Amino acid sequence: MAQLPDLLPDSAVKPDRWAQFRGLSPWQAGGTVLPLVLIVVGGLLGGLAGGAATMINLKIARSGLSSAMQALAMVGVVLAAAIAYLVAAALLSAALG
Repeated sequence: MAQLPDLLPDSAVKPDRWAQFRGLSPWQAGGTVLPLVLIVVGGLLGGLAGGAATMINLKIARSGLSSAMQALAMVGVVLAAAIAYLVAAALLSAALG
């Protein structure tokens, strides 16, 4: 008996937006999304810095580092993103004003 072809393309299946956060502990998930606060504070520039920091923190959370090292690295990434936002905002302000 012939096998019927799959008539539904893979693109018709709705992707799971939260799949990359599944399996993380609550503190890891919180540390991963913490940089997104920069969106509220900094608009587009804050969103760019916060989005990049979120992706980096997600990689850190999935790494094999110990919990203490993951926490320190995530805090460092959040601070670096905030500093990068402040420097970019200052440079843009100086260039425009």
